[in-house]
Amino acid sequence: MKKLKYLIVLLLFSFSYAGSYTDLYPYLVDLKGWKGEKPTGSKMSGPFGLVITAQRNYSKNNKSFEVTIFKGSMATAIFAPFTMITEMDTPTEYVKVFKFMGFKTGLSHNKQGNSGEIVILLAPDGIFSVKYSGMGYKEALDLIKKFPLKDISKKLMEM
Repeated sequence: MKKLKYLIVLLLFSFSYAGSYTDLYPYLVDLKGWKGEKPTGSKMSGPFGLVITAQRNYSKNNKSFEVTIFKGSMATAIFAPFTMITEMDTPTEYVKVFKFMGFKTGLSHNKQGNSGEIVILLAPDGIFSVKYSGMGYKEALDLIKKFPLKDISKKLMEM
């Protein structure tokens, strides 16, 4: 019984001090030539565990670029669809799983809408997710290179 109480206190303590979404704001960098909104975020806990998110939206002309950093069980669920497919190419969609800047990455690009999502697995329970529109996936990947992915990965591992 004493061990159980100790474990519960330890878990509550770790959830309380796991970090804050504001700790991730410095990694949501300014993009030259793009209008970046103020970062937002949240920290939630429940039966699913702890989830921390930090998000920032960018816009330029008719293009949009939404970045979200996820920490927690939700991150694994978001990356899960990319574990089923290695590559798929149709007239309307292109899906691929590959290494990008040393990290396992999933890409889902809608050819007709010139939009999509890129999900980069930075930690066992941490991802960097980008939703983009008005551009091709190669331009989105070039923008992602401006973010310090290795530093974000390290931070997610510490949280």
